[in-house]
Amino acid sequence: MLERIKDGNTVKIEGILSEIDLKYSTFMKNNVETHGVGGSIKVRVDTIVNGVQTQLEIPVHMFATKTTKNGGANPAYESIERVMNEYVSIAASDIDHADRIRITRGQITMNEYYGQNGNLVSFPRIGASFVTKIKKEDCKPDASFNVTFVVGAMKNEVDREGVETGRLLVTGLIPQYGGKIDVVPFVAVNPGVIDGVSNYWNDGDTVRATGKLNFTSKTESFTQSVDFGDPVVSTRTISVSELVITGGSSTPLEGDFAYDMSDIQTALADRKSRLEASKTKSAAGKTRNAPEKSGK
Repeated sequence: MLERIKDGNTVKIEGILSEIDLKYSTFMKNNVETHGVGGSIKVRVDTIVNGVQTQLEIPVHMFATKTTKNGGANPAYESIERVMNEYVSIAASDIDHADRIRITRGQITMNEYYGQNGNLVSFPRIGASFVTKIKKEDCKPDASFNVTFVVGAMKNEVDREGVETGRLLVTGLIPQYGGKIDVVPFVAVNPGVIDGVSNYWNDGDTVRATGKLNFTSKTESFTQSVDFGDPVVSTRTISVSELVITGGSSTPLEGDFAYDMSDIQTALADRKSRLEASKTKSAAGKTRNAPEKSGK
């Protein structure tokens, strides 16, 4: 089953290394001091998303311990260390001298945590362990995925006023290692793809989907009025992390190719318990760190 999970969740990214934010770490694991390296990099990809030429800035999260469970050298650690110490990013130089890179075995995961306001923060992100440097002339910009998941739900997207946007939201249940599961939001934009998904997929089906990453950010300026004097001009950064479905299987996968729904339900129950424990821990930390009120 692990091999099916591995082969059923693949992300390809090819573009320009934009930023490097990697560092060494030391922590205790099973009462043993363990050395690791990790953080994130950003990859700039100029590609077409939803029929529009778009410049993506894709964060890729990376982490590996120095040794494997068997005590041998970890090739993933060596790969990440090489990126940190030898690769050149746009931020450290310029776009002409930055390295072109290729990731062929990235994976979709979910980053989920409770914020200080007690609300769940949840968004998809890409993880990878291996990055390859390629020649500039060999770089063919790509930011795509091929993933197998169980359909959790489908609904038409609506804006803040409750008006349908014409897009279809699909919740995908993606099994991960260790019996865990991620609840991942996908979106279908193309009318033909929306028709295919609506007609061929049903809740509980195991399906295969292909698509494009749409990871962008932009800075907007807005003006706040005041009671008197000059208005205040502020800026805010709006980030988009979308998984856009561009194709998929017309019939559900069956037999050994389909995920067992009892396993899916067990994994979902475990996920709910973990999130509830995380919420309780977050609330306890907030109460502990709250300043005491002083009386007059």
